[in-house]
Amino acid sequence: MNYDYKKGWWETKDHQNIKITDMETSHIENTIKFLKKHPNFYDEEYGYCGFEIDDFYYDYINNSHLVEQKIEELELELRLRKLEENK
Repeated sequence: MNYDYKKGWWETKDHQNIKITDMETSHIENTIKFLKKHPNFYDEEYGYCGFEIDDFYYDYINNSHLVEQKIEELELELRLRKLEENK
């Protein structure tokens, strides 16, 4: 999907970077739902095809652990906001 994992930040679908702390609560909630449906969001695929039949390679990197980390970051922000509301 061509998105880089950046701790504390979310990259929108139009590739704008926004701090998680600056996101609307509804945006955070929707982002969590999205990531749970797309565990391959940060996965990487590489391929190369040259002129010879042996000049082909493909590589796939499973980065689902980054999706889990991003969900944890987002959920932490939601918990912090709830604590602030209850003060």
